Amino acid sequence: MNPNENLVVPVFKIHTVPNEARSRAMGRPQFDDMEIVEIRMAGNKQTVGVFPAHEVWKWEDKPDGSREPVTYAMRWADIYHKFKANEAQVQSGTPLSEAPFLSQAKRYELKALNIHTVEALAALDGTPLKTLGIGGREMKTQAQAYLAKAEGSAVETRLAAENEDLRQQIADLQAQFAQFGKSSTAKVAPTEAEDDAAAGEEDETTGDDQSESPFADWDDEDLKNWIADAQGSRPKGNPNHATLVRMADEINAELAKKNEGN
Repeated sequence: MNPNENLVVPVFKIHTVPNEARSRAMGRPQFDDMEIVEIRMAGNKQTVGVFPAHEVWKWEDKPDGSREPVTYAMRWADIYHKFKANEAQVQSGTPLSEAPFLSQAKRYELKALNIHTVEALAALDGTPLKTLGIGGREMKTQAQAYLAKAEGSAVETRLAAENEDLRQQIADLQAQFAQFGKSSTAKVAPTEAEDDAAAGEEDETTGDDQSESPFADWDDEDLKNWIADAQGSRPKGNPNHATLVRMADEINAELAKKNEGN
């Protein structure tokens, strides 16, 4: 924002103006209410600009090449909305009541000069600054120091809040990773050794049936060699004896079916 904007003090009002054409037509005085803005400058009690609130203040160039009018009501939209809502039209900025370096008497003096905020006091220069009299420049310097300190505190507060947000995000991510790790551990596929162990347990429950198998008395290495000759590959992993017997029985049964078919 332009620093000089802090020196501008706009006040919106209703101004009653005679309507000459309607007065002649009605045969009696007729008046219209017009919204206006009175513009004063901080440190200047003499000059007052008066403009219709909806008169064009300037034309604004848009990215597409078009131009859009900006009225005085649009320029100070917040203050205009307060005017329409019958609220106090307080100038944007830090009120003088918040400045600890000012006495109450000084605040009244400054307001009488249309200086209502610390920002306006800090922006004073030239003739408006001289109207403050002795101690005016010191007040301006104090106002600038106050705003600089407040801005520094705001930055520190913002950084502290951002750091806290980052810490919370990290904690959330760590919790998600921990939960993901638990889920992955619970769902991990069994290894080949675990498959063999499970098969061995299953065989142990049916061990009585294998006592009639022709392979029951074979040693493990002979079983593996026979299975390799019968199906073209050795058993994977290191299956126990019961598993090897079961595999040999199944292969032998398949071979018997094929021979019967032939």
